[in-house]
Amino acid sequence: MNLRSRTRSPIRAAALIGVAGVFAMACGTDPVPPSETPTSKANTAQSAVVANDECQRMPPSGHIDRSGMNLNFGTGDIRISLSPTTATPAPTPVAPPPAAPAPPGGPKPPATSSPTPSSTPAAPKSQCFGFSRWGNGDPSVPPDSLLFSFKGPDDVGAQVSFFVGDLTGGSPPPAGGAKRVVPPLVTPINAQVGLSVDGKYFQATQCSLKITAMSSARAAGFFQCPTATTSEANPFEPSDDVAYDSDESMTTTPAPGGPTPSTPPRTTTAPQTASLSGWFSVTK
Repeated sequence: MNLRSRTRSPIRAAALIGVAGVFAMACGTDPVPPSETPTSKANTAQSAVVANDECQRMPPSGHIDRSGMNLNFGTGDIRISLSPTTATPAPTPVAPPPAAPAPPGGPKPPATSSPTPSSTPAAPKSQCFGFSRWGNGDPSVPPDSLLFSFKGPDDVGAQVSFFVGDLTGGSPPPAGGAKRVVPPLVTPINAQVGLSVDGKYFQATQCSLKITAMSSARAAGFFQCPTATTSEANPFEPSDDVAYDSDESMTTTPAPGGPTPSTPPRTTTAPQTASLSGWFSVTK
């Protein structure tokens, strides 16, 4: 009886140790949260896609107050179309194959023509995105700009900004307390438009903005940007790490008399280009 008990004790102890080890492994292994991938960014952008005809609508019209005062808005939307552009490479001429030698006394072989270069690939399809008003209700950005921001889920969104002097007329008030008379704003002004989708920020600095309403009740307008280029800085990206930021933690000081450490070359990506167009409207 004692011998049997002594025989089982080591086996039972080993079994308990094995079970405890498995339990410890199960408790010590936490699930790793999935990291954000280009696919997840694309899915986020797709959730903001709307029908293309929504980007072609005209925004509401209203009174245009050129003073730029008392602007504060709580709701609104933007519709912005992204049309990627592709560079058209010059076709490479292809040399014709050599002609076969003519047989002695026979007719000459027919002349061979050069193959026709392949046609240019079609440009990527344009998409229309819709976002809601976001950020401060007052669009004023000191010292001299108005900024209208719109945002979707995660890091997708768009913004429209312009120089307030283009709205007010840009000239100082007349001397002697006389009231300045500003003509109606009937021509487009220059604006900057940005769009953040798929982890990329397209920025256009030369856009035509036609303001259709600008007062304390409503602000609206439609814009066209022939050329927008991807920028490394993205105002909608929470972790806005750009290549030109210095990282002091990576800086090493060479030892006295030692060799100077080499700086690894930076990898840069060729910017992408697109055209932007659409409209926005915000109200109190």
